[in-house]
Amino acid sequence: MQQQQYDEAVLCMDQRLALIDQLAQLAKERPMQQQAVSELAATLSIQEERLKALTVSYHQNVFNKLVQVGKGNKAGQAYNLNRKEF
Repeated sequence: MQQQQYDEAVLCMDQRLALIDQLAQLAKERPMQQQAVSELAATLSIQEERLKALTVSYHQNVFNKLVQVGKGNKAGQAYNLNRKEF
């Protein structure tokens, strides 16, 4: 269940980044819409930061559970490797 939520969070982050890029392009092409686009981009940026924090939280929860069942060393190596992505 947590892996599915993690995967969904990562996918949402990627989609939000693409949307922010598209909004920036729209603001350049249509100056009349620049204020609305800027506000929406700011909102999406805040949501992006929240999703990053949620992803890190899931990552830490999975690691902590692995430590509890005695798989901490191997999981720790994988965790540290994956953590560098963020």
